[in-house]
Amino acid sequence: MNKKTKRIWIRLSPEEDALFKRKAARYATISAMIRDAVKQFDDTATQGCIDALNKMTALYRQFQQDLSWLGGNFNQAMKRANELAIAQELTPQFFEQVLYPQLNEIMELLNSIKGEQHDIAKRVTKL
Repeated sequence: MNKKTKRIWIRLSPEEDALFKRKAARYATISAMIRDAVKQFDDTATQGCIDALNKMTALYRQFQQDLSWLGGNFNQAMKRANELAIAQELTPQFFEQVLYPQLNEIMELLNSIKGEQHDIAKRVTKL
């Protein structure tokens, strides 16, 4: 066993001291708890998580922009379909029975995707 000859001094507030003592309750000493915490801490993994979070955030922003663009195009298509229906170049029956239900389904899907992205972003930012 390695003899412990080095000493590190740290200053703690009373609240931090209480926290250290509470966290070290299952250890023989506070020093043992700190040594164990340092052994378990993996800075490389933490940095990897931060990098992954940054990449995910960039993808999230890109998808949000793409979905916004797609939503804009969708709205333009709906407006044009309405114009064609009013001008009787697209029968109201075709618009109501064929086009509108399919476009409504697409809009629900887009909203669902945006909602899922938002939920994922909320979960990831809690890590």
